[in-house]
This record gives sequence, C-alpha cells and structure tokens, in this order.
Amino acid sequence: MKRILSLFLAMILLAAPLVSCSGDDGAETTGGGTTEAPETTGEPERVWPEEEDLSGYYGYLFTYFIGNAPNEENIYYALSLDGYHFTALNNGAPILTSRSGTGGIRDPYIFKGNDGAYYIIATDMHADQGWNSNRNLISWRSEDLITWEDETVIPINDKYLTTKGTTRAWAPQAIWDPERGEYMIYFALCSSYTNGRTIMYYAYSPDMKTLSTQPKELFAPTNGHDAIDADIIYHDHLYYMFVKDETAGGILMTSSDRLTEGYSWEDAKLVTPQGLAVEGSSTYKLIDGSGWLLISDAYTSGFFTMARSTDLQNFTQLTGNDFKFSGFTPRHGSVIPLTEDQFNALRNNKW
Repeated sequence: MKRILSLFLAMILLAAPLVSCSGDDGAETTGGGTTEAPETTGEPERVWPEEEDLSGYYGYLFTYFIGNAPNEENIYYALSLDGYHFTALNNGAPILTSRSGTGGIRDPYIFKGNDGAYYIIATDMHADQGWNSNRNLISWRSEDLITWEDETVIPINDKYLTTKGTTRAWAPQAIWDPERGEYMIYFALCSSYTNGRTIMYYAYSPDMKTLSTQPKELFAPTNGHDAIDADIIYHDHLYYMFVKDETAGGILMTSSDRLTEGYSWEDAKLVTPQGLAVEGSSTYKLIDGSGWLLISDAYTSGFFTMARSTDLQNFTQLTGNDFKFSGFTPRHGSVIPLTEDQFNALRNNKW
C-alpha cells in the first residue's frame, strides 16, 4: 500500500508543471511575473488621422470661384496673413481654367494630399446650362500650388447603379481615410437612385482621378429635406460635418466618430444666422492655435459670413468689421494654410 501511495504522489508532482496558473481575472503567471491577458473586443484597433501641426505656417490661401457667368466659373486665389483679411491675387483674374468636361469650374476644394502634393476637386458645370446640367467631377494635382496638372474628369453619371440618371454631382470634397488607405470623396448627388433628392454620397479613390467603389449614401435628412455642400473636419477622434440644409438654407453641424456613417440629422445644430440663406461653407483651423473660422456664402444677399469657434461646436458670428475680402466677392471655395515660402512664391508669381 505504501508503494502504491508513493507512486500516486510522484505522478501528481510530475503532472504539476502542466497545470495552468490562471486566476479568475485571466492573468497568467510565468517566470515569477504576471501578464494581463489581452482583451478581445471583436473590432480591429481604430486608425485615426494625424492632425497637422500648424505652428510652422505663415498665412492662408483661399481658392474660390466668383459667379454664375461662364467667364466667372474658374479658379481664383486670394492670400491672407491672419485668416480674416484676404486680398485677391492676379489682379482678380483667374489662375486656373478648365480645358475638359463642360469647361466650367465651380465649388473648388483644395487640400494637401497624403503624398504631400496638393489637389483641387470641383464641380464640372456651367450654370447657364441649367442647375441640372452637372454630370461629373473634375480634379487637378500640383506640387507647388502654381502649376496645376493631371486635369481629370471623374465620371459619375451612369457609371454606377447609384448614379444612373445623374443630374447633379455638386461641390465635391475629399479627406484621407487612414483606415482604408484611400481618399474618401464626398459630394451632393441627385440621380434616379436618390428619387429626385439631392443628398450627400461618397466613394473612395486611390489617386483623386478614379473611384474604387460605387458611390454610397453618406448623409440625408430624415425629414425629407435635401442636403448639399458638406465639409468634413477631423479633430480629436471626431469627424465634424458642416452641411447645408438645401431646403431651409442654413449650415448645420453634426459629428460622428466614424468617417462614413453616424451623422445625425436629429442632433444637427445650426451654426449660421437664423433665417439667412447660406451655402458653400468652409471651416479652417487658425495657425495661431486660437480655434477655427467658418466662412459661408450668403448667395441670395451677395456677401460672405464668418464665424469663430474654439471647439467646432459653438460659433460666434463675426461682423463686417472683423473680416474683409479685398478686390473680390467670392463664391463657394476653401482655405488652406501656407508656409512663408509658399506665401511669397504665390504673391510674387507672374500669372
């Protein structure tokens, strides 16, 4: 009996190293230390955009068009040192005209790409052909903001199921999506698929010249209103969308922690003056770190508005004494920061 008991105890001792030392909290002890077991959420780790450090910038470039006549639907430049007061370049003449598509350029959006180059994407349209004459988008690429190349018409109408019978592909903009590794291009779409509504759609692009996905709905008011002219700003793990309520005429702000979904009509907040018809808003960060400015086109009144915010949620409307556009009356456009070298190169260039 003693021999049997000794053999039994020996078997237990030999088996002991094979037994897990896990506690109730899932930690495992190895080599005298404790390592927490990783949590599994079922979702991959989020990849967020990097917010650019603007401390090394010097001024601002405003890119815009000026009116509805064929000779006004081009791209124009204006410079500013403080973000509030802009002066037109090239004596108010255009710096870029279109040789493709309709030959008209409206609603230009300029931004710095993930590759370090600059891009403009715009509405390919002439207003004198009617508001339902827009079928495609158009884009350009530049290394120095002076020479623009790769003029490319991006087909929209009848190219995809969702764009069959397109009559409007308005005011495109783009933002880099680090999770996908492509640009997300978003624009207002009216097609047979949208049942006559003009609402926000998006598609991805690897190069700002071609689309890699079929356009898909991004934002549509749940009360049946139309929505156009979206402008998406990323800050502190939120995407802020500023979008025109096309039916009522004001700019609303809604936010989401997902780039392509989650924007709420019910929670949207009016950020422009009550009762004032405005469109084509552009929100840009001030290089001195004091906050953001939101400009918009009071298109039926013939002037621009400007508002200031420190959190992208609450805006203070500024008066005409606070900002000025010298030598031009802009329409829908956008603003980017400039280095001192870029500012001087643009100011001194012989267009």
